[in-house]
Amino acid sequence: MSSTDSLVTPVKKTRNQLLYLVYGNQDVYRREAKFSILTALSHVKNGEFPCIRILTDRPQDYAGWPVETVLLSQETLTLWQGVNGYHHRRKACAIAAGLALAEKTLFVDTDTLFTSDPNRIFKQIEPGRYLMDRFEYHWRDVYERPDYLKLGECLRTHGITADNGFKLYNSGLCGVTDRDAPLFEASIQLIDEWTRESFDIHTIEQIALSFAMRDKPVGEAKKYIYHYFAEKRFFHAMQAYFFSRHGEQFSRDLVELCRDVPRVKPFPSPWQRLKIKWKLRDQSGALKKVGRDLLYGSAAPDHPYYTVCRHEWWECASREILRWNHTRQKQLLGTDQNGWPKQLPKPEKPEDELIIMTYLRKRVAAAR
Repeated sequence: MSSTDSLVTPVKKTRNQLLYLVYGNQDVYRREAKFSILTALSHVKNGEFPCIRILTDRPQDYAGWPVETVLLSQETLTLWQGVNGYHHRRKACAIAAGLALAEKTLFVDTDTLFTSDPNRIFKQIEPGRYLMDRFEYHWRDVYERPDYLKLGECLRTHGITADNGFKLYNSGLCGVTDRDAPLFEASIQLIDEWTRESFDIHTIEQIALSFAMRDKPVGEAKKYIYHYFAEKRFFHAMQAYFFSRHGEQFSRDLVELCRDVPRVKPFPSPWQRLKIKWKLRDQSGALKKVGRDLLYGSAAPDHPYYTVCRHEWWECASREILRWNHTRQKQLLGTDQNGWPKQLPKPEKPEDELIIMTYLRKRVAAAR
């Protein structure tokens, strides 16, 4: 198909490959990919390092890294996006193109951390048996949601109803073999069908792949990896700090140093969480959520990587506050530049009171 024919840089076919797609010049995605690769290498046993390939329009970003880059031209990226302009169609095309480069392909979203040896994951992939990040929900659980109604009309033309639906998987990680080209041809056709007019769901790509895989054995990879798609801001802050400290030049030391970076976002200790829950016992709803996020950020564990992303908890609180009307915002933030909201318990660190309130007021003022 055209997506595979459009690759600029040919590479030798290998047995197994980790495959990434990274394009554009945003630092955050480059750092995501590099840190993901470091976590994969940090878990490799017996020196059995996997072949790692990056489909990219900026191969120079990975000079010196133990990867092979496959150059994507702007023409290819435009072709892969399709006539309907669906951004994530490129991912399906990238996997389809990558099939020709290895017997087994493990496509990895850049916001993925390995928690186990990637070679263990390849053992789960066999012809006719697929591997996905995780099961998310069944079609019968979502078909009545407003944003799924248009897709439901499309699926009915394929004979799908709530009674005979299918499982939907997160495609943050996708394990397939070189025999699976028809699977992705079908997926891309479905994407084009479902995005012909305006579309309400940004995950159409993974729904199309899940539909194409229906009635086939699909395993989950969640015990081998951690896909932090819902917690990106915390990990972006930690990764930016990591690379600012150690640089992006690859070395074995960098692999070892990545072990120091937490693999979870900065939750306070169980004891601290219990104390915060008790302090907020008289609050409810949105105010309770705001209070929890503010106090969680202040009570983050004493760890350099957690310290740099404390403000992300406060950002969660600010986003909730920004949903409120002006009167309610003013009631919480007040006009006293040094005051803490009377409705909320204070953080244990007194110095955080001014830091937090300054942060919140700036966020609200910037949004007006």
